Amino acid sequence: MQMHWLDYFIIATYVAQIYQICFYAVPSAGSTCEMILNLKRKSTSLKRHPSAAVMYSTPKMMVTAAATLAVLATSMIPLLTVLNPEMSCYLLMFINMPPPSVLSIISAGLLLLGNSLTYIGVATLRMHVRFHDFGEATQLYTAGIYRYVRNPITSGLVAIFGGFLLARPSGALLIGMILFLLNSHYRIKMEEVYLARTFSDDYLRYKKAVGRYFPKFQPNTKPQIFKNSRRRYL
Repeated sequence: MQMHWLDYFIIATYVAQIYQICFYAVPSAGSTCEMILNLKRKSTSLKRHPSAAVMYSTPKMMVTAAATLAVLATSMIPLLTVLNPEMSCYLLMFINMPPPSVLSIISAGLLLLGNSLTYIGVATLRMHVRFHDFGEATQLYTAGIYRYVRNPITSGLVAIFGGFLLARPSGALLIGMILFLLNSHYRIKMEEVYLARTFSDDYLRYKKAVGRYFPKFQPNTKPQIFKNSRRRYL
């Protein structure tokens, strides 16, 4: 079976994301991987982070790990159907492939947008921010893309999931996307608690002015410029 042009966008997205994870990953105390690695660490700063409540609770840690595995498993559906089109009969039941031209174009656009947002977000943090050994930033960086949205990496991953869903409509993939949204929102809320405790008023002003996932559009006003604060220990 000849590959559809959208299949190349799908493969390129996996290559880009795997590259970022392997060589350009941004630490986060709220990620499942960091939680597992941090279980043996004795960091005073880590104990202040809300993720500590998850790490040292077996039921919460099991739920967190299960949700992460479910998201990873369902996110592989588009790649599996590209590499082995026969699997579409089992994973994409009652769906004709390739998708209509309009959906293919929208899907490719979302994949491009998602990859761009994740790369810019990751590269910006890697260039300008240092991290603790438990995975959180030592300073509040609010320039570049973070001047417009507080979590561009998460927004980019949501766009990628949306692109995958349009490219390979699947109930399992939809469930995976919902789990990703809930899981990511929960982890971001934990990070926001930590940032508010650490950077206090500086972060609260930033949080009020800049959208969590999407830019806040205010007519006739320019984006605010924030001072990139150094960490204040509690």
